[in-house]
This record gives sequence, C-alpha cells and structure tokens, in this order.
Amino acid sequence: MNKRRIDSYIQEACEVLEKTKIVKNGEIQSTFRGQIASFGAMVATGSLLSAIALFSVQGGSSVERDKLILALAYLILDKEQEKTNQSLFLYVQNKINDGKERIVKEEVMDAAIALKLAMNFYKMI
Repeated sequence: MNKRRIDSYIQEACEVLEKTKIVKNGEIQSTFRGQIASFGAMVATGSLLSAIALFSVQGGSSVERDKLILALAYLILDKEQEKTNQSLFLYVQNKINDGKERIVKEEVMDAAIALKLAMNFYKMI
C-alpha cells in the first residue's frame, strides 16, 4: 500500500465516481462499497486478472459492478489511453508478463482503496 499514491488518487476518484455514474445526484448505492471491498479481498487472496475479469461483467450483482472496473481504469491508465474494462485487463496482463505483478497489484489495490475512501464524500442510499 502506497499512502501517497492513494492520497493522489482520492480527488480524482471523486470525479471518476461521477463520470462513471456510480454517483448519481450526489448519492451512491451502499452496495457499491461492498462490491469494491469484495474486489479488494478477491485481489488480495486470489488472482488480479481473475478479479478484473469477474468484476468486468454484471453477473448476479445488484449493482453495476463493471462500473467499478471502469473507474479503476480511469484512475490507473494514462490520460491518452482508452478507458474500458478490457483496456485495464490488458494493461494488468502486460505488466504481469513483464514481471511486474507485485507492482501492478499494489497499484490496483491503491486505486480501489482510493475509490472506497472517495465514496465517503457522498450520501449512501
């Protein structure tokens, strides 16, 4: 966990939550907090690529959890890169292939923590 990186992500995370429509009219479904926590737990205990793949689709979730992966893409990927769930998956896959799995895992976890912290700025419904 890199506290400086998390702090740098938090302000942008607020903007990203609105851009991805996770936040609507200053409110956020409380289930999004649970989903981002589940994502973090899955990354910590399992495979980063598996977690991204699983959360990139709606599945049986009551919230659009694919929006969380899109939000992570906005935080992690360079400004000029296309922001999609697939582009985040490919970015992570390339880092792993380059032998940087630990680094990219920490980067994704820091972005997920920043998103969860940024959710505190909004009213939970």
